[in-house]
Amino acid sequence: MPYVTGLANSASDLLNAVVTAGTDNGWFWDASNSMLYKGDIYGRLTVSGLNLLVQAALGYSGATLITPAAKMVGITNRLGQAGNTLLSYPVTYHIFVHTAPDNIIVAVNYQVMWWQWLSLGQARSFGVLGNAIWHWGTATSDISTGAGVAIDSNGSTGSGGGNTSGAPFWQSNDTTGVQNSSIYLNFNGHGWWNNPVGISTANPNNARATIAVPTLLLTQPNNWNGEAVLTRIHIMALQPSSFWSHVAELPHLRMTRNDNIDDGQILTLGSERWFIAPVYRKNTASRAASPYNGATHSGTIAMAVRYDGP
Repeated sequence: MPYVTGLANSASDLLNAVVTAGTDNGWFWDASNSMLYKGDIYGRLTVSGLNLLVQAALGYSGATLITPAAKMVGITNRLGQAGNTLLSYPVTYHIFVHTAPDNIIVAVNYQVMWWQWLSLGQARSFGVLGNAIWHWGTATSDISTGAGVAIDSNGSTGSGGGNTSGAPFWQSNDTTGVQNSSIYLNFNGHGWWNNPVGISTANPNNARATIAVPTLLLTQPNNWNGEAVLTRIHIMALQPSSFWSHVAELPHLRMTRNDNIDDGQILTLGSERWFIAPVYRKNTASRAASPYNGATHSGTIAMAVRYDGP
């Protein structure tokens, strides 16, 4: 599970770093069609100004994507809500290349305390059809330039008012919520399942990680020694009659609370090591994060990435 870090002075530099990390570790790059792929996984990487975006698909034919996810997602300079610091370069990047299943996860850190994410890979699925290709980014390519990151630790509100939750498969509770992650699971007549946009009846492709995760996030860190657990990301899909089923998980990612964990800190748990960074920006003064107004931070909601660096 290689790990690469460095400085990127532009989105093109960041793209080159991602491509190099991938191709050095078994991925393939079709530069003429901007396609990064391995096995069943295909993702078009796009540079647009300061933005680096990915759009997963089942394949491609020249410039045409075959059965693509609905949106491009990734690292963007469009989160311009008052109080946010816009993406700027240079950024420090952290690239994680995983196998079994294959994933590339990218975290960038800029202006000291701000973080954004991009990921392409394959989830572990459970008894459903489809190859479980998934992608995730902090926001979509078409998010409003006045948007921000709005996420709630209890999982019930997510990205109201056109904001992004920032986290993978995090419930949004507003009809203008932003679908910043998608997974391909072909059952119940649907292929790409998205983190929900609006209430469940408004989006039949509902996929959420916020059913199982928040119960544990709300109890962390514990009062005895201040430690927090790493919570698995179980993806649930909406079924008929408002039932939900556990359809996939992201084995190289966890969620946690970083009240007492520094940005970029490495946690060692037995034989495993995990890199910890905020979903967007750490704020211990408002640790439950910002569900609607003031969508400028992620409280103490953080991502943990399986790590094999120095």
